[in-house]
Amino acid sequence: MGDSPEDPDDLKARLARLATDLQARRDSIREEERKAEAASSDKGLGQAMSLGFRVLSEVVGGVAVGAVLGWQFDAWLGTSPALLILFVGLGVAAGFWNVYRLAAGPTRRRDR
Repeated sequence: MGDSPEDPDDLKARLARLATDLQARRDSIREEERKAEAASSDKGLGQAMSLGFRVLSEVVGGVAVGAVLGWQFDAWLGTSPALLILFVGLGVAAGFWNVYRLAAGPTRRRDR
C-alpha cells in the first residue's frame, strides 16, 4: 500500500496555484513588451523630430545667411536691393541643396 492516490482537493489546489502563477508570468511578459514598444516608439519619434528640426534649420539658416550677406553687400556697394534678392535666392538654393543631400543620405565611394 505504498502507492495511494493523491487527494483530489490537493490536486485542485496545486492546479489553481499553477494557473495563478502562469497568469502572473503572462501579465509580466505583456507589461515588459508594452514598455519595450513604448520605448521604441518614443525613440522613433525623437529621431523624426530631430530630422525635422535639422531640415528646418538648414533652410532657415541658408535664407538668413543669404539675407545678411546680400543686405551688407548692398549697404557697401549701394546696389539696394539687387544683391539682397540675389543672395536670398542663393541662400534658399543652398538650404534646399543641403536638405536634398540630407535626404539622399551618405553615398559610398567605390574603389576601382
